[in-house]
Amino acid sequence: MGMMNVIPYQNNNEKSDFFGWWYFRAKLFPTIMKDELLNHIASDSRIDRSMVPVVNKAVTKQVVELLCNGHQLNIPHIGTLRLSISSKGTKTAEEYHAGQCITKVRLVLTPCKEVKEALKKVKFRKVYYTKKGSPSPEPPTP
Repeated sequence: MGMMNVIPYQNNNEKSDFFGWWYFRAKLFPTIMKDELLNHIASDSRIDRSMVPVVNKAVTKQVVELLCNGHQLNIPHIGTLRLSISSKGTKTAEEYHAGQCITKVRLVLTPCKEVKEALKKVKFRKVYYTKKGSPSPEPPTP
């Protein structure tokens, strides 16, 4: 079960109907980079550490290629990946040119049941951070 730090913040937008209300945002830690991720994969599998980058590269190549060709991918124990597009409209079909009208391509992950269940079990811990970035259970003093 995961434990996520959350940071309280106040809505300071005076035009908002919720001005002054308090909310939480997730405190994200530094991004785990490739080598650290590959070490995690090697430690949780029977794959020799020297082979993990080879497998990772092959999987990445196939995922990108298949997504870019319009496939949805069911990634076991993670969920389904697919691309989604946004586009501008035109008054007639003849005016529509995909290369000019498509404005965004996004990657969408629909988590599998296993991931959804894990997310329901995440615990949250309210933390504050000092001006120097150290965690503290108490709000910083002004």
